[in-house]
Amino acid sequence: MFDNLFFPNEILVEILHRLPAKSLVRFSVVCKTWRSLITNPSFISVHHRHSPWFLLLQLCDERTLPNFLHYSLRRDDPFLSHSSSLHLPSSFDCEFSVVAICNGLVCITTGEACLSLIICNPCVRRFVRLPRPRDYPCFYDACVGFGFDSRNCDYKVVRISCIMDDERFGFSAPEVEVYSLLTGFWRNLGAVAPVCTLCFVGRDAPHGFVNGIIHWGAKRRVGDDDNGWYYFVLSFDFEDEVFGEVVLPEKLANVSSDSVTVTVVGGGYEKKDVTVYCVNGDSPCSCEIWVMKEYGVVESWNKVFAFNLRGFCLEAPWLGITVTGVTAPPAALCVRNGGEVLLLMDEAGKGCLYSLDVEGKRFTDLQIGGEGYTWYLYSGYYSESLVLLNKASGLVSY
Repeated sequence: MFDNLFFPNEILVEILHRLPAKSLVRFSVVCKTWRSLITNPSFISVHHRHSPWFLLLQLCDERTLPNFLHYSLRRDDPFLSHSSSLHLPSSFDCEFSVVAICNGLVCITTGEACLSLIICNPCVRRFVRLPRPRDYPCFYDACVGFGFDSRNCDYKVVRISCIMDDERFGFSAPEVEVYSLLTGFWRNLGAVAPVCTLCFVGRDAPHGFVNGIIHWGAKRRVGDDDNGWYYFVLSFDFEDEVFGEVVLPEKLANVSSDSVTVTVVGGGYEKKDVTVYCVNGDSPCSCEIWVMKEYGVVESWNKVFAFNLRGFCLEAPWLGITVTGVTAPPAALCVRNGGEVLLLMDEAGKGCLYSLDVEGKRFTDLQIGGEGYTWYLYSGYYSESLVLLNKASGLVSY
């Protein structure tokens, strides 16, 4: 393949595997042989495994009109030092938000119903605008998940729409659609999801992926009590397109108050455990972090941390510290590769990022962000890839 070069072919391929994706995009137009190699799915997969990982922070400055969005790539060091900015397409007519990252692809959407969706690769500066999914003639909320079907080498978006009217809320199965990048179409999965409503608090945090299966916090009504809820973890397998339920510990599963939220917190690309963040909004407010050490085994749930919010003071008894001026419960954004939990706190109208090291018992103010109303709407791991470089139809460059 490279007879005119000094290095053997296998050495050159290994070198190419370790080059930045942007360089390989330029090399792909050198000749047909190079393009055939660089756009080969096997080469793209191996190259992605060599790409460095960064933590993506989506920041929103609410002092500007329209609100200014910035996408900052951070090194995974103790203080998340800035590396570079990520440029996403600005093809929506209104504000949009990142909802998921998978293999260098970023899924973005706008609105609570998630009717406008884009899958883009910021590295190769190309995106696909998804066909509009179904809009329901009633009050509903929708959530999307984005993942990879390794069996069919296909990227898929699952959209879960929960009916929110008084008669059906918590008593019916959500409507489910799946989009396939391979076919370019949405499919209705029918009544395959269990009866539930998703817990939407923390929806802008990365999805909880374990072994390629996505997880959300979910709940459904039980008995005749309007405030009686059963909480569990809803899972979805992108390969088999089937749902499952992961049982929570008794303390979290059966709750009589409607002020409780249970969300699954995703994050690190090396993360293997299911992490749940529970907030009880009753007074005094409490926040707990639970980790399932053995997947699917309810006895392996372990409460690893707890906060209390009394008035405007956040108390962390395990750390022996108190943070003042906190106006709302902290939001868990993601779990970092080292096991630390990235938390967003509202301190007197300013969004402050903290890194919680549960094992080391450290609570670190990362000192990231500007003055005033600066918020972090998404945090998840990203690495460059060449995915979409070899897809010809439906692509838009930006």
